[in-house]
Amino acid sequence: MAKAYHEALHPLGNLGIQVSMAALENTHIPAHWHEAMEILFCLNGSVRIHIEHEHLTLQRNQLIVFDSKEVHSIHSDSKLYMFLCIHVDKKQLSVYCPNLELYHIKCRPVSLDDSKSTQYIHLCQLAHDLTRTNVENKNTSAMRSDGTALLMLADLIRYFSVYSLPGTTTGTGQSNDILRKIISYVNEHYTEKLSLEEVANQVGFSREYFCRFFKQHMGITFLRYLNEVRISHAGRILMNTDKSISEVMQESGFTNQTIFNRLFKEIYGMTPRQARNSYAENTYS
Repeated sequence: MAKAYHEALHPLGNLGIQVSMAALENTHIPAHWHEAMEILFCLNGSVRIHIEHEHLTLQRNQLIVFDSKEVHSIHSDSKLYMFLCIHVDKKQLSVYCPNLELYHIKCRPVSLDDSKSTQYIHLCQLAHDLTRTNVENKNTSAMRSDGTALLMLADLIRYFSVYSLPGTTTGTGQSNDILRKIISYVNEHYTEKLSLEEVANQVGFSREYFCRFFKQHMGITFLRYLNEVRISHAGRILMNTDKSISEVMQESGFTNQTIFNRLFKEIYGMTPRQARNSYAENTYS
């Protein structure tokens, strides 16, 4: 149903690049981040993304970059969402580009009349070539895969990056640090009865300022985010265990069955029982 919020990546290769293809059902991934930079190329359907105050839609054959530790969330209305995913260890790749960690890469879908449309289209074409290389799985696929990924990174650094001097801390950077702290705390304590005051204290904010800060930077209220995290965990438990709906609800931090069912259906488009039956049918069909 969804991935972990702070994803633990498989070991990266000698170049610090990992290329993978994945398919997710009923994709709903609450705000999270990666230590590695992530390039996401949409292979089918479309997804809604929230990143740095922006709400945007990623369509088929478009790509987006989430820089290292950049908080983002992903939501899809498609029953099956497929994508090419590239994770990059910027520190490891500094052998090719010194101080790569000081380059902030920002690449979003652009319109045809945008000044960087040519470069963006070329990036998407490289991502398409990379997808085909991984599908073919020939003896030379690993070499071609790494080579194409390096070409993409070179273009991202050249056309879609901003260099920041060491020690420079922007307002956005400070806000992201606070958001990561909040997200980490929620993921450690989502099964407990969390209050706004408790979480606000973790970052030294008053209750009122915390509510404004969170809504401003995340686009949703803290309570909504907390419930999304809990529902996402509930989805994974339903999919991977045979625990009762009541047990799933309690292990996800909910105490009210009606609220749990309503939120689950609102986010996944089906009730918990329907979700379990659907997964069982797909597994044994």
